[in-house]
Amino acid sequence: MELERSGFPVALISALPELATSVGAPRVVRGVRIEHVCGDPNLSPDRDRELRYRIVSRALDALRTSVARPTVFEPHGGEAAR
Repeated sequence: MELERSGFPVALISALPELATSVGAPRVVRGVRIEHVCGDPNLSPDRDRELRYRIVSRALDALRTSVARPTVFEPHGGEAAR
């Protein structure tokens, strides 16, 4: 990724993290579904807001994390397999 090579960290939120890592995205945060990557309309408004907050917060954490190869970050905690 050109931005990453220029010194700007990049994090991608994706419902298909395996695809994103296979094309070389350096930091991938697991999203919910393709049509609702950063939320779940089936949840109550409060729970949906909490879920969106966790996903975006994890993406910000990922931006602060140095990675040597494509890495998936889970919105509920630690990193998944690299």
